[in-house]
Amino acid sequence: MRILTIGYSLPNQIVDNHTILNSPSFTDYDAVFIDPEAITTAVQQLLDGERPFNAQDGRPVVNGATTATQISAADQLTRRSEEARRFLEQGGTIFVIGRPNAVLPGVVGFEGFDRYSWLPAPKGASWNPPHIRAGEGKTVRIADDRHPLSPVLREHRRHLSYRAVLDQAIGTRGHEGHVIATGGSNMPIAAEFPVLAGRVVVTPTFATVTGTARTKLAQSLVDAMTEVASGAVSEDAPGWSRTHALPGSEQIEAELEEAAEAESAAASRAAAVRERLNALTSHRRLLWATGPAFATAVEEALALLGLNATEADEGLAVTEGEHTALVEVESSREDVAEWPYVRLQRRLERHLLDEGEQLRGIIVANGKRHITPSARRGQLTDALRIACENYGYALVTGETLFALVQRALGTDAEGATPFEAAGRRLLFGRGLVTTEQAVGEAEEESDASIF
Repeated sequence: MRILTIGYSLPNQIVDNHTILNSPSFTDYDAVFIDPEAITTAVQQLLDGERPFNAQDGRPVVNGATTATQISAADQLTRRSEEARRFLEQGGTIFVIGRPNAVLPGVVGFEGFDRYSWLPAPKGASWNPPHIRAGEGKTVRIADDRHPLSPVLREHRRHLSYRAVLDQAIGTRGHEGHVIATGGSNMPIAAEFPVLAGRVVVTPTFATVTGTARTKLAQSLVDAMTEVASGAVSEDAPGWSRTHALPGSEQIEAELEEAAEAESAAASRAAAVRERLNALTSHRRLLWATGPAFATAVEEALALLGLNATEADEGLAVTEGEHTALVEVESSREDVAEWPYVRLQRRLERHLLDEGEQLRGIIVANGKRHITPSARRGQLTDALRIACENYGYALVTGETLFALVQRALGTDAEGATPFEAAGRRLLFGRGLVTTEQAVGEAEEESDASIF
């Protein structure tokens, strides 16, 4: 047994590790293991002059014409395609890491070269969408425990991920192929296909591991390839075999079909419930998040209070009726200093100069965000608080805004609610606005002017 690997070296005495540009002929081996990404990587290195490659006869591989002293990259790549076809026609086995296809221009004499130019496709399929397309994840579920690849996927699960998914029609009527493993949403990520007289096995991606882990992974893959190449793969029963009934088989098959439908329905319900839960719990970002996540949480919270987001002066702004306020946010592990005030002041001045319109301002600050809210002291510097009071900007903490969200979500009132009034109090606030002030439990003298 001899195995050729291209792009993912396996330390094993029966394995030869090469690149697509310098390897011996595929037909010299019993099985081939290839990472398509390594193919385009090697060719790109050749095109960029980053790395020299020599063919088996010692001639340098060049991006040009073949001569007595050099060999064309296009000729090498074309030869790989011919070798792969002959190899499969002779019953060979190719393991290929699933990658989305990608075209690499610039190969002289081989325009349209891509990651799968060398590999014949299964009957009625191709190595392009929708039969294989990009997909990323680490979830690996074994679909066929009998396949020789399955023990590899199970034993080395923590070193696996996937970068491509296969067509879900694999294995259905009119489609050849057998699913070995699935990823998220039960999309196939590992499968075996009959191609010509041979077999092509698509695998997930394997991480680069070292030491004994590398040796164990190499041996596991060698064992799996040996089994597949020797024909020790359990075949699926032909479709006509189902017409030969066994006592009780039809009832059990019906139960299985019913259970599968229930599982699918439950998965759909779980996905819908999870989406609703994520939408609700995302408001907790007001208490701990920073950056764009915190800004999005603030925008969603203000919308619950009747302040709808709009665009003004290249930043967040909210409107209520004819009134508009620019909004600045900041979340920090320390006390929030005066920088959001400085940014807000500059935006307001720029808008006044450009549009001749004086807008209001709101600052949402979340200090000491890594500490549970009940244990926080301060959160804001005096400089920020005093600046907002003096210039008439509303200042509200993430904790206060979260409390308003809690109350808004807990009301069943229709139409205008006290929490839309809370939004108006924020819009017209001056200085630090507490939860009690926002909901009208601590009325300010100026309240009447905003209704």
